[in-house]
This record gives sequence, C-alpha cells and structure tokens, in this order.
Amino acid sequence: MNAASPPNRPLFEAIPTAARPRLIGVSIGWVLVAALEACAYTILALAIVHQQQPVWVLTSALITILITVLVTRNGFLTGVRLAGDLFAALGRSLSSAKLSWFNDQRRAIISKTAGQEIPNFMSIPAHQLQTFLHAPCLPLFICIGLAFVADTSMMLVAITLILLSLIMQLWAQYALNKTDAQRHQAELDSTTATIELVEHLSLLRTAAGPIRALNSIQQNWTQQESLLNKINRSAAWATLIATLANILPMAGIAIYSILSGQNNNRLILAALLLMGRAGAPLSALATAGLNINDLISSLRHFQQLTHPPVLPQAGRTRIPQQPHLSLHNLVYIPDSTAVTLDIPIGARVHVAGESGCGKSTLLQLCMRFDDPVQGAIQLDGIALPQLSPQTLTANMAYVAQNPIIFTGTLADNIRIGRFDASDAEIEAIARQCALGQVIDRADEGIHQSVGQQGSALSGGEQQRVAIARALIKHAPILILDEATSALDESTEQQLIQTILAQSQTLIFVSHRSAAPWQPTHTLDLSR
Repeated sequence: MNAASPPNRPLFEAIPTAARPRLIGVSIGWVLVAALEACAYTILALAIVHQQQPVWVLTSALITILITVLVTRNGFLTGVRLAGDLFAALGRSLSSAKLSWFNDQRRAIISKTAGQEIPNFMSIPAHQLQTFLHAPCLPLFICIGLAFVADTSMMLVAITLILLSLIMQLWAQYALNKTDAQRHQAELDSTTATIELVEHLSLLRTAAGPIRALNSIQQNWTQQESLLNKINRSAAWATLIATLANILPMAGIAIYSILSGQNNNRLILAALLLMGRAGAPLSALATAGLNINDLISSLRHFQQLTHPPVLPQAGRTRIPQQPHLSLHNLVYIPDSTAVTLDIPIGARVHVAGESGCGKSTLLQLCMRFDDPVQGAIQLDGIALPQLSPQTLTANMAYVAQNPIIFTGTLADNIRIGRFDASDAEIEAIARQCALGQVIDRADEGIHQSVGQQGSALSGGEQQRVAIARALIKHAPILILDEATSALDESTEQQLIQTILAQSQTLIFVSHRSAAPWQPTHTLDLSR
C-alpha cells in the first residue's frame, strides 16, 4: 500500500506561497522601524552631547512612531490573511490525502493545528517578526549610531558587549531547546489520550470504574507536568541570563568610560542612554525562546499535514459505462491470500470471516481509501486509479462500521448523501429506514437537532441515519460494514427489505446470519 511520507522540506516552504511576499514586506518594515528608531535615539544622543534644540529630536521621534504604527497595523492585517491562507492550504491537503492515513494520532495533530496553532500563527507578522527582527537589528544600528556620537573605539566596545549578550542568549536558547521537543510530544500524547477518554468515557467508567478509568490519561498528565517543571527550571535560568545580558551593555560602557578617562559627562550620559536602549530587546529575545520553539514545532506539524501521502492518479481518467465491480488477484493486507471475484451488477456479496481477517480493509479498498498491496480492483474493467474521485464517489455509497453523525439536524445528516435532496425525499427515505418514531417525537420533524455528534440518538438510530444517508444517494453500488449491528431483529429485517428493494449491487459484512440478505455470492476471507 502507498505509505509515502511527507518530504523533508525547509520550514519556510510550509508557508503558503501567496503569504510569503506579505511576510517579507512586514519583515522589511520591522527592519526599517529598527533603523528609524536607532536614528531617533542617535539624534537624541547628539542633541544631549552638543546641547542642540529638540526640533530634530521631535521630528525623528514622530516619523518613527508613524512608521511603527503603520507596520504594526499591516502586521495585524497580514496575520489575519496568513491564517486564512493556512486554513485553505490545510483544507486542500486533507481533501486529497488518502483516507487510510487518518489515524488517531494524526486526528489529534489536525485538531491541535486547526484549533490552536494556526490561530497562533496570526501573531507572526505583528509580534514574532517584531521580536526576532526588530530586537536584534536595533542594537546593531544603535552601535553604528554610537560611532557618530562618540568614536569608533566605543562603537567596537559596544559591538563586543552586544555580541557577548547574544552568546549568553544563544546559551539560554540551547537550554530551552533540549527539553522543549519532549514537551511538545507530551502535549500531543496528552491531547490524543484526552480525545480517547472523552469519546469512550462511558465505557471506561462502566468497565473500570470512575477512578481506574482515568489511570491511563493520568500517566500522560503526570509526564507532561514533570516535563513542564523541567522546562520551567530551564526557563528560570534563561530569564536570569537574559537579565544579565540586558545589564551587560550599560555596565560595560560605564566601565569602559571610566577606564578610558572619559570626562565628558554629557557624552557618558548619551552613551548610557544608547546602550540602555540597545540592551533592552535582548530580554525580549530570551523570553521569546519558548515561543519560537513552539512556532517551529507548529510549522513542522503544519508541513506534515500539508504534505500527506496521496494516492496516485492517472493523468487521463476514464468513465465507466456500467457499475460492474471486480477484484483481480487482490492482496488486501500483507501475507493474505490473493482474492479474485467478479461481482455482477445487482449481486449481493456477503464478505465473511473471523474478526481481524481484513473484511473492513477490503471494503475500504473498494472505496479506494488506499491501494492494495498487490492486484487490482476494477469498475467496468477500469482500474480504480484511472477513475476520478468524483466518478468513484458517484458510483458508490458506504456505511462504516461506526456510524458518523455530524452536529446539526436529522435532515442535515441525511442530505450529505445528496445535497439537492428535498425535505420530502429526506423524510420518505428516513421513514423507510425505520426513523419514523424519531421524526414524530419532535415538532421539528426531520429538522430536529441530533445533538453533539448525534448524542441525542441511540446507537441503532445513528446506524439508521447513516443508512438513510447512503440510500438517498442512489449509488449503483452499496457497501455496508456491519451497518445493522446495533439494531434489533425486527428493525434489521425492515431495513434489509428497504435495502434489497433498491436493486443495487450490495457488498456487506454482517456477523449475524446472512440469510435475510439473500446473498448471491459469499467471499470468506478466513479460508
């Protein structure tokens, strides 16, 4: 089966192409703000040394403030558009990813990326770029300005002090990086465990009791707490180093002025003013260490999600004339026996076998959730990779082992099968699928809410909604994976008669007696 992994690409390529010019523009803007602010401080220092009038000081300050406001505003607007571009790129990638790629861990990553990380990306233009461009550029530009205020030797001393501060900053970042990767993985494990707990809480509480039900997730929470404590200790050291780095430029210039015999008090004051401003952003760089690590991890997650494995598609697709399905020397799981079966139009195929033998996998291959290890599945003699996704979807309807119900109304859930279905058609198919009692128990009828992910429906009612959704599609091939397992015998018999009346090609899995389904073929995978 196709198991392609996301390519190892530079993180910058994770950002959508349309957003890159805007981010580059904001980046240039923050560098310009740093240069203008350094000029304003240099003009202020010269005014102090030479006792000049404040007109140029005020003018440069006003220009700097104006440009800063414009760049900040543009940063916020760019952040909103960036989030929109990221959501669009994520949607396009997930819509083309092969369905077998979506496991519980990747669902947790998708949930975290869409719910937390992409909204956090909105802060990149207005805040992150300001911290990581404006903060390091400002000290450099101020050091250049110091050469005009004092002399080249003091500028070289200032640059040396700034470099020492940056080395201390890099050391702090190294301490944070060592533990931050583990923290990100612990958060992901905790999210996965939390989703599993919430989805299966009723089972865990009835099987293991209220206390033991929390044991597995408690281990994840304890591990995350331990790692966070470790990171907090590293962050405390990083904060201390950042404070020393902030003080170092002013203290160093003061010591240099004393040792060099400088007796111009106004010059010393101006130099201290400049170095105080030059050292101030370094503390912001230190405290932003965790944020940049989170940003890198989030970008890696986004890059993985936007480069999922996809199923190969023929350059030129074909259109089948008849819904005639056939399996040719098909190996559906490694080391399984090859399967060959011709399924005539209107046939009813019972896929039998013990649990774990690959029945659900075989049905999913017929829907092309993945490609087989060996062999081919053909529709009217055309291999599935030569069919467009739209053609394949139009020819097949599928009901999974666990019915999927969306938050909304009963009609909304059934209409997913055919979006142009009228209310009358929806109610008719719903009543045929034994949903009449559900419709009649509320004044809203088919427009009644089914609760959060179908919580207002019983398990059997959820299965009936899923079957109604598949039947209203009128697809020529219907695939059912234990679609009636939660129904009582009489309701199941009613549904079977409704399904058989459709005269569709039927491929089904059922652990109950297959006799009511009147199968024309039986495919036993346990042999």
